[in-house]
Amino acid sequence: MKKYIIIASAVILSAVSCRNWLDVKPRGYDIPTTIEQYEGLLYGTEHFYLDEVFEFMSFEFTNDTDSYALAYSSMGSAVCNAYKWSKDIFLPDENCGEWNVPCSFLYPLNVVIAEVMDATDASQEKKAAIRAEARMMRAWQHFTLAQFFAPPYYKDKASQTPCIPLITTASTVGAEFPRKTMAEVYSFILDEMKESVELLPDEKEHYLRVFKASGYAMLGKVLWMMGEYAQAEPYLKTAFEAAELQGAELMDYNALMQADGSIKLPTDQLQHPENLYFMATMARLIPAMYSSYYAKAVFPIKNDVLQKWFKNGDTRLAFLTGLKSNKTAYSSFTATDIYAANINGMLTDIGVNVPDLYLMYAECLARGGKDVQAGNVLKELRIHRMDASLAAAMGTDLVVEVVNERIREYMGFGNLWFDMRRLWNDPRFQFLKAYYTHTDGEQTYTLTEDRLTMEIPPIVLSWHPEYKQ
Repeated sequence: MKKYIIIASAVILSAVSCRNWLDVKPRGYDIPTTIEQYEGLLYGTEHFYLDEVFEFMSFEFTNDTDSYALAYSSMGSAVCNAYKWSKDIFLPDENCGEWNVPCSFLYPLNVVIAEVMDATDASQEKKAAIRAEARMMRAWQHFTLAQFFAPPYYKDKASQTPCIPLITTASTVGAEFPRKTMAEVYSFILDEMKESVELLPDEKEHYLRVFKASGYAMLGKVLWMMGEYAQAEPYLKTAFEAAELQGAELMDYNALMQADGSIKLPTDQLQHPENLYFMATMARLIPAMYSSYYAKAVFPIKNDVLQKWFKNGDTRLAFLTGLKSNKTAYSSFTATDIYAANINGMLTDIGVNVPDLYLMYAECLARGGKDVQAGNVLKELRIHRMDASLAAAMGTDLVVEVVNERIREYMGFGNLWFDMRRLWNDPRFQFLKAYYTHTDGEQTYTLTEDRLTMEIPPIVLSWHPEYKQ
């Protein structure tokens, strides 16, 4: 039976409250019949987490009493509960962007998957390509949910560990979507992606659409997050080579550095060369311009954290300076300086971009003993981010070197939360746990393994108590 939906923009707001989370779907009276209408359904939300909290669980936020109190009063209890790695983050009546946004995509994607082959005005090849895109996107949304509401993937425990439900139909009436095991969920994700990726279009159309390079990068990223580095490498290699051919490339921050210490980046996402899937550089589009409200609201990053990970000459410091010191990226640190992440980090997306691709590929090469190749890929990234002399200086353990570069590349934007999960039991990275502490000025909170998994929000459990963890 055809589903009645809005065709125009298919925008779904994650902050909209609903009677049941399964009812998050577009509303309207049109029936999709043409390929253009089905393609329109592939443009989902901008993947902004309007109620997001996950980025405040990253290790780099270490606050003093005053800054924590200001942030608490401005941002509410959920953010502060996340900052403390509390078991219960959300109140019973609060929406949760980390749950709602991925789920909001699933209804229109399931419509496309079920019905696009009935479109009246396109070839079978074109319709199959659109269906393949929708399957890639559906798999990615389940992957995103699993990154928040299931434990890190451990192969030896996957068949016994509860994960998330698999939402594979567009029916919200009488449908049951029980939670599956980690093995079932990841098998579904990988099967969907492997069966679909070859059918994707070669040409990049839009940052909210999936083409071959982004599809291979997404598939590689799933395997990379699973710790299957050898399996991930060939997919990331293919994406790495295909992305270059499609004009996706690294921007040179050194050339874009302005006299005031900001970095001038494109304001049009369609023209942004580092996009692969979703607005993976959104947090960096607007230079460091802060209002007094935001100056009070943002969790700052203390000087000692930046001193550990950055050296003068690293242009990425431009995204982390401004609120309290008003200094440029090349200024010297002093003991009293506190830096703060660009407020646009509040809109962290969950996508895959060009620097992410470079770093994942380099890590897989390094873990496979291909140090020369790994070093070349890593250096290529670094020369776009720092002085040439810094770019060439690398340690002997390239796996550690690549992860250190990830920390610098994504400092302040929340993405490091996923690396914390992925590397929790990795012997090479136990030293990072020294940074997994937060303070409110009175108490210190330490991340424990059980808190790597967010609890399913109470508002979801009120309708689906069987999901209780």
